[in-house]
Amino acid sequence: MGDFVKYQALGNDYLIVEPRGGSTALGTEPAPEAVRLLCDRHLGAGADGLLFGPLDAPRPGAAAALRIFNADGSECGMSGNGLRMFALYLGEHYVREWRTGTPFTVRTPSGEAEVRITDIADGRVCVDMGRARFAVGGGADGGGAATTVVPLAGTGPDAEVSVTDLHLGVPHTVVLRDTIDGELVRRLGPTLAWHPRRPEGTNVEFVRVHDDRTLDIAVWERAAGAVPASGSGACAAAAVARARGLVGPEVTVRMPGGEVEVSVAGDGRISSVGTAREVMTGVLSRSLLKELAQWGSTSDEPSGRRGT
Repeated sequence: MGDFVKYQALGNDYLIVEPRGGSTALGTEPAPEAVRLLCDRHLGAGADGLLFGPLDAPRPGAAAALRIFNADGSECGMSGNGLRMFALYLGEHYVREWRTGTPFTVRTPSGEAEVRITDIADGRVCVDMGRARFAVGGGADGGGAATTVVPLAGTGPDAEVSVTDLHLGVPHTVVLRDTIDGELVRRLGPTLAWHPRRPEGTNVEFVRVHDDRTLDIAVWERAAGAVPASGSGACAAAAVARARGLVGPEVTVRMPGGEVEVSVAGDGRISSVGTAREVMTGVLSRSLLKELAQWGSTSDEPSGRRGT
């Protein structure tokens, strides 16, 4: 195995780097500058983010520790697609038992998540995302999913936008629309992601209800901008649509990068099934390793936990 392995899920790509044994140039505490360089598509290996783990040799019965970093160097508490890629990586490279559908646990800074490889050949992985926490307050309420009217600069139909805020590992803001397109995402995405009412930032999902079993969504992530897909974003969209009675408990969420199957149980617990696959294994050059080493394993710049 080289210095990193790249995986992708629905068009999102992550570098997987192992800190075990001190063999990585990132040390045990990745500096934001080093993460940015590795994820840079011109100067580094190129990716939407970095999966840092496992910290210990993975084995049956023990949780596998994972930290998730965005391409901008910030730390991310949870990523549905990231968990899918990491789970498949562990099954393909380490524990044979996990290749046959045996559930196992991945521990992130936001908590533990149960994952299960349902089809190793097709790279299908089920991820338990836990329960969504809806924001308190707002206007009309649908099963706890309160609506807030957000004033935006300017005039016209988007001078005010109705949104639903929730937390699912990271903060999300869901916008229900009759139609969605790239222009809408580029126009409203960054404004809502960093609106003054959400100083920590939020991921924004623009959602169209196709029917009671299907959602179409487009995503603007606070740390990455427009992305082809988001595992946690798909779950956030399904949670809001289900709370409002717009869809049933089993939903297909379609995104530009592909689709995932999301289940919202009666107790509010959310799980999703989607695919991932390995793209490449890479070896870093001596010159890049030397550049990474200048930052060591710490940095004065706090990484925070905001991202996707």
